[in-house]
Amino acid sequence: MNSKRKLLAAITLLGLSCAIGVPAHAQDDSFPNKPIRIIVGLAPGASTDTGARLLAQSLSERTGKSFVVENKVGAGSTIAASFVAKSAPDGYTLFLGTGSYATGAVLYKNLNFDPDNAFVPITQINRFPQAIAVSAGSDIKDLKDLIKLAKADPGLIMYGSTGHGGQAHLTGELFTQLTSAHMTHVAYRGAGPAIMELISGRIPVVFADLFSLMPHVKQGTVRVLAVTRGERAQIAPDIPTTKEQGIDGLDVSAWLGLFAPKGTPQANIDWIQQQVAAALADPELARKMVESGAEVVASTPQQFADFFQRELSVYRDVATRANITMD
Repeated sequence: MNSKRKLLAAITLLGLSCAIGVPAHAQDDSFPNKPIRIIVGLAPGASTDTGARLLAQSLSERTGKSFVVENKVGAGSTIAASFVAKSAPDGYTLFLGTGSYATGAVLYKNLNFDPDNAFVPITQINRFPQAIAVSAGSDIKDLKDLIKLAKADPGLIMYGSTGHGGQAHLTGELFTQLTSAHMTHVAYRGAGPAIMELISGRIPVVFADLFSLMPHVKQGTVRVLAVTRGERAQIAPDIPTTKEQGIDGLDVSAWLGLFAPKGTPQANIDWIQQQVAAALADPELARKMVESGAEVVASTPQQFADFFQRELSVYRDVATRANITMD
């Protein structure tokens, strides 16, 4: 009789340990046991690609695991996003999202994935301050001057950006909507051509990333009126913000962040986020990020999820009001 009771007790304990001992979303102890791919939607050599490779190298060295960058270029990074969205949700295929991906996810209407729900945000890696600039000899001395001129002749003032539907374009449209100062958009193929047109006097204003503008600021050919957010930029703390000049709601920075396919085990998500945070805490990697114009963020999955949903909401509203599409 005692033997039967002992056997029943052992079976009961075994059942309980199986039921509650290992959560369904627990990380496999062997994860990762093969290379983790980071899919980038921009071409090799682009600043986003460079940032991804710096991070992948640091992660590989730190963890002893293999992190590999792959490029799938086109359609505002939505081709890369679609590839990852359809990948196995196991943590081995990640998408490197950007601010331009957030605008592309809003503007492309025929996507074969849902940008709101296809991914699990892992972490925002960094951010790149965006700015509003004029040529050094311009009579526009601050945002008050720019707004006054734009309101005096609606549509006459032209502003350049890095391309139709890009983050700089939508930042310019958000500026006009918040200030009721209508300007006409001129799209260029990247920050470099737009800045050259600014310097030559063909356009009076440019919306671009601060890092691309700073060499020209140092050469004395460009003057930055403001960074488009509530706090000053680390690489140029003397430049005022849009908020300081009376514009609320214009809080836009370019950024890099990692996503995994929806359904990826939370424990794997947490492991990746923790490794990225540890890598970004390394002074050498942080220095390299700063040299590329970035400010380290290393957010939690929930912080990044909240941030990304805000990005989508802002850009959807701007695009709807300005009737901007990509299809």
